[in-house]
Amino acid sequence: MDINYYLRYLLFIIMITDVDAMDVIARKVCYRHRIRKRDIFLNTRFHPVVRARQHFYFLLHEAGFKISEIQRYCERYGYPVEHATVIYGIKKMKEFEQELIKAGKKNLVTGLSLIEQRQEERAIKQMQLDGE
Repeated sequence: MDINYYLRYLLFIIMITDVDAMDVIARKVCYRHRIRKRDIFLNTRFHPVVRARQHFYFLLHEAGFKISEIQRYCERYGYPVEHATVIYGIKKMKEFEQELIKAGKKNLVTGLSLIEQRQEERAIKQMQLDGE
């Protein structure tokens, strides 16, 4: 067996494993944010989707994936993303995590649920004010 063929095969197996790991993280983020996987890869500025996408970038980066690997994964699902966009999303989630630590929260997932709860409460108050 040719050594180049074997090396390509090993690289292919590693790439598949990486994609599977990214899929697992994507499913967890989607479940956590209550959105569909394809919604993460839509070109939208709808805040819950943007927050989920930033959370996705952050978790992938924390799992050891390079920015270019995150870009390739997103492009695979039809969402071409710029390098700076991924970095910005990671930065925003790190800032959010620091805010949680200052507030005494230890878990990023718990903090996200608290933020969503606050957003829902604000939306309800706004609807009540609009109704008056």
